[in-house]
Amino acid sequence: MRLARGRTPDVGRAARYMRELIKNQVNANHLARAGSVTDSSVLRRKGRLKEQDALIEFIVDLHKTHTTEEVFQKVEAWIDEVLEVPKEKRRFSKLSRMVPQVGFFFHRLPLVKALREYDEFSQLSKRRYVLPNFAEVRHILNIAQVHASSKDVRLVTFDADGTLYADGMHFEDDNKMIERIMQFMELGVHVAIVTAAGYPGEPSKFEGRLKGLVDAFAAQKLPKEVREKFHVMGGECNYLLRVNDDYRLEFVPSSEWHTEHMYDWRDNDDVRQFLDRAEDFLTSYAKHLGVQVDVLRKEYAVGVIPQSDTIYENLEEIALACQAELSDSKIPFCAFNGGNDVFVDVGNKHIGLQALMKYLNVAGSQTLHVGDRFTLTGNDAKVREAASILWVASPDETTFFMRLLYRDILNARIL
Repeated sequence: MRLARGRTPDVGRAARYMRELIKNQVNANHLARAGSVTDSSVLRRKGRLKEQDALIEFIVDLHKTHTTEEVFQKVEAWIDEVLEVPKEKRRFSKLSRMVPQVGFFFHRLPLVKALREYDEFSQLSKRRYVLPNFAEVRHILNIAQVHASSKDVRLVTFDADGTLYADGMHFEDDNKMIERIMQFMELGVHVAIVTAAGYPGEPSKFEGRLKGLVDAFAAQKLPKEVREKFHVMGGECNYLLRVNDDYRLEFVPSSEWHTEHMYDWRDNDDVRQFLDRAEDFLTSYAKHLGVQVDVLRKEYAVGVIPQSDTIYENLEEIALACQAELSDSKIPFCAFNGGNDVFVDVGNKHIGLQALMKYLNVAGSQTLHVGDRFTLTGNDAKVREAASILWVASPDETTFFMRLLYRDILNARIL
């Protein structure tokens, strides 16, 4: 691959992709004004509660006393310091003392490089009166994480709703991520969708959610060695599926992938009693807030769905209250605000991702999870402890960052 003299392979590409992303958001949301990185319909609909992260907010606040370049130079150095400290002592690092809720880091992050790439699109560092907003800092962190992960990534996992396709929709045959997912698999990178959706004994229902993708596998006649790179982890951590020789999804026998820890709490009366308790609390607290709900009970989950339009903050309240109420449970669980409902699942994505990584023999430093719910009540939050993450706000953003990742992987193998 030929490069323009004096340019790195990444400079310019991020700016070009970002312009396309903003254009798509403006068109999709019918915005008759200048585009903004906060224009995602998801962020606008769900407001401030959708944007919660201690590190990002810390970085935004640093701009009150530092230039943008100084901020990212310092944060990059502080992350380097964290990685030099043994894991059991990282909470005593300078960054951890300043931001106690900071997540786990698996790589050094080239934040200054990411800022300069982002600057080509936004001229962020030249602004004097308008500080970077939450979404802009999130994008810079994501670009840096893409560059860091591309060197040795072996597994890329995705949330489904809000990440690969719009909330409440399915994987259609015109989804831009179909080609990208197959390209990753052809490069030898494992791809998995890790979702809260769970359909015990019904792989066809999982297929229904992913029809466009599964149909594309069949249409392209992907060979077995490529098909084997794709999995679905359903019900947070309760069902693992793969693609068989007929290009259909099938369950992987639990004996092949369950960890010993999972056998301690699955398939016993404790799970049923836990879900009974969760259901009682969900319905009573919804009633307390005046939210009329329908109850949906599954094998390893229970949720409440408002019968009419409700306030997003009330769903957030129900989820947080449920986390507090069930915090003494011996059963691992995830209580989360799905945007249109509140669910309590047995297990969580952290457990599911760890089981998947063990099954595929992949380390946390070789794994990248892409999701849209890393807030206190999001079901992606726990994944931070198992792998590096990209926080996206829409399927368009997912496509944007995966284009960068794909090109970075190719460049790493060519150069």
